[in-house]
Amino acid sequence: MQLTLREMRRFRVPLLIWVTLSVVAAVAGPFGTLNALGLGGRFLYWGTIVGCSVGLGIGASLLANRFLRLGAIATWSGFVLLFSITVHAINSAIFHEMSGWENWLYLLAIVGLVTTAVQLLIWAIKPTPEVEAEIQDTFMLRLPLETRGALVRIEAQDHYLNVVTARGNALILMRLSDAMAEVSGRGIQVHRSHWIVPDAVTRHRREKARDVLEMVDGSDIPVSRSYRKAAQDAGLF
Repeated sequence: MQLTLREMRRFRVPLLIWVTLSVVAAVAGPFGTLNALGLGGRFLYWGTIVGCSVGLGIGASLLANRFLRLGAIATWSGFVLLFSITVHAINSAIFHEMSGWENWLYLLAIVGLVTTAVQLLIWAIKPTPEVEAEIQDTFMLRLPLETRGALVRIEAQDHYLNVVTARGNALILMRLSDAMAEVSGRGIQVHRSHWIVPDAVTRHRREKARDVLEMVDGSDIPVSRSYRKAAQDAGLF
């Protein structure tokens, strides 16, 4: 399957991280791999380890974004468990002295501490939903306080709008055209009843000759013919 332009953009940074960390680790040979493996072996070993970390990390991040705090914690706990098991299996196959429960528990603790530290750092420097919404203050003031956050999508429902944000959703009495005027520049209209934020799209698929966008909130948004070019120009497919 060919990658769309948007998917290529999303994977550009993870790919760069994978290549950079793999090369650095292979050359430096940390954790005793400098003496235990040749240069080619270190490239293969660290490329696999870093690749597993980046791949599982992307999956965990996408999944965690769908949940509130407890769900995100459970998701990252699953990442720690799965990644530590994967690395332990690789180490056991290559370095027999690193097999056994004690080595896995030690690895589990290290992965857990590093993951926790990284997530705490991200949490500390990440703007709050209110800060992210500052440029949309006029529109955000229309929403209940508990749902004010980064916009995901807006859906017209008769005379009301269902506004979905990173913190939930709310119904407000307003026309879609007026709402789009207040959030101009933040997203695009893909259907006469749907306005979305491109960064909140997780996947594009074709269904019965129709284009459908899957959103971070789990919804499927149709793309009508009249707005298909705008969606393409935005790199959504």
